[in-house]
This record gives sequence, structure tokens and C-alpha cells, in this order.
Amino acid sequence: MTDRVYAIHSDEECERLEAQARLARLSSHLKYLPLKPGMSVLDAGCGSGSMTRRIAAAESGATVVGVDLREPYLDFARRKAESENLTNATFENGDVRALPFPDATFDIVWHKYLLQWVGDPQAAMTEFARVTKPDGLIVSCNFDSFGMIHEPPDPVIQPLAEHLFSQFADPFIGRRMARMSQEAGLVDIQVAMEIDNVFTVIGRIDAERRSNWEIQFKAAREHTIRHLGSAAMADAFVDSFMRYQDRENTASYCTLFFVSGRKLP
Repeated sequence: MTDRVYAIHSDEECERLEAQARLARLSSHLKYLPLKPGMSVLDAGCGSGSMTRRIAAAESGATVVGVDLREPYLDFARRKAESENLTNATFENGDVRALPFPDATFDIVWHKYLLQWVGDPQAAMTEFARVTKPDGLIVSCNFDSFGMIHEPPDPVIQPLAEHLFSQFADPFIGRRMARMSQEAGLVDIQVAMEIDNVFTVIGRIDAERRSNWEIQFKAAREHTIRHLGSAAMADAFVDSFMRYQDRENTASYCTLFFVSGRKLP
């Protein structure tokens, strides 16, 4: 099975990812990673390297590797790590379904907002297990019901949003991660759920979250046209969706799943 197109790629993507990491309060995710000196940690699908750098800064005695398919993203991540004097963070090109590391390399494997783009996410989970050391930890973080839950639901926007977002990615990948962890042979599986701070908005959307949506819609315009049938339909949907977000009497919800599991000793 082929991967889904990363429909939101653009020349602005790394800067958007950095801004999104701040909206997500990404450093708060570190509580799910029991970091210790001497550990080796993998950030799979690292994008701009925002989490890789936070892990490296949080535990200077750990070795942290970020992996991504796109060299421009890795170049951006390397420059940011250098500017932050993070000598324990490195970045490598790699496919999460065929990672360029030997078996049992990492104490912790982390990934976020990744598996929704992978055509065979189970293959990626199995590969994460392969490169994890015995008794090592895999922590999977992803959204659930992305772009799907709005109150009150708009009778025109809602079905279009459900159709479009399910074409771009798997909007329900969060709830599938525990089962995928089991099928990858992990044990002691734990699940925590939080609101997704990026895509949960009560009342009128703020300027930063609005910009995050706008940049993604701009990058995905050609894909939106293809899935909705015409440029007019695509532009009308985006305009209506953003006007809904601008209303004071609406709420949009998205859940974030954190699923951790250990590799058998």
C-alpha cells in the first residue's frame, strides 16, 4: 500500500510546524518519555525537528536522532539544533517502514502526527518495534476525530469536512494505535487522552490557530480541488470553514491519544 500524499507540504511547512509545536505545548509531552542519561531516543517522522530538539534539551546525556523523508526538513532541523547548541541531536533521512538502523538500537521511540500519512501504519509500528531495545518503550501520539467534531454542526460544512479530511489522512488513527501496538508485539500498553491543543477551539479562533489552518489549506489547495471537484467548491468550502471558526458561538474538538508500550525483554 502506498503512503498518502503529504498534502500540506509547502516551502512554509517547517516554520508552520515550529509554530504548531508552540500551540501544541509540545514540551508538555515530555512527561510521557522517561528520559535518562545514556539513553538513545528516536523521533520518527521528525519534520522540523521540534520534538527532537526538546528531547535533546531535556536530557543532555541522551543521544537523540530525528528521522524524516524530506531532506529540506532535515536541513532546517539541523540548523535549528546547531543554533540551540544541541550537540546530542542528529538528523537522518529514512522511511519509517524501513528505518536505517540495526535491530535493538533505541531505548525510546517517539512519533507524533505521523501514522495518519502512512499507507500501512502497522508496518511502521512493526519497524519501530524492530529498532527498539528489549524492554524499551514506544510512545505513539496522534489525533482522533481530526476536523470532524463541531458544535453546532453546520449542515453544509460538516459532510464536506468529513469527506475531505478523510481523503487527506486517517482522521481516526488515534484510536487504532493501541491495537497496532499489540500487533507489533508490545506489552504493558498504556493509553492517555488529552485535548489536542492545536485543533480544539472554543468560540472564535485565535490568530495563531487561524494562521495554522490557512497555511495548510493554501498548501493543500490542489488536493482540495481534486477531492471536492472544482476550484469553486474548494474555495467555497475553505471560506465557509474559516468563517465557522470565526464565530463566537461554536466549538471544535479534537482528541490526542498517547499510547505507550514496551518491547518484550
